[in-house]
Amino acid sequence: MQVIENYSSPYFRHIIDLPASIVRKLWKKNQITLVDVRTPEEYEDHHIPGALLIPLDYLEILSKYIQDKEIAVVCEHGNRSRYATYGMPHLYKKKTINMLGGMMSWISMGYEIESGIDENGIKWQEWLDKEINQ
Repeated sequence: MQVIENYSSPYFRHIIDLPASIVRKLWKKNQITLVDVRTPEEYEDHHIPGALLIPLDYLEILSKYIQDKEIAVVCEHGNRSRYATYGMPHLYKKKTINMLGGMMSWISMGYEIESGIDENGIKWQEWLDKEINQ
């Protein structure tokens, strides 16, 4: 049986789809920044520890605040993250990962999650205020 570990589009070679298990390995090694594109309410309910919240509606104008390293985009089921990666491929200079299955896949694997709003859950509001007040 052939196992497909990742998928890459021939049109956007810097974007790949990876399952939660591989994303978690990269995250544990501190090789990627996790960007959560869900709503603040979803983030508050459950999120990956250390994930940076930037709601999808604000991703395009706030993407310049993302660290200059590879990112993995996460949402609830994988649909919004797919749009954020393949629908807005011009936003990122480095490799971008779309996490397949989203948080539901992460949770079903039994991986760590947190609840509540933390520092990474409110940074996007500060950045948005900067953009508005410029």
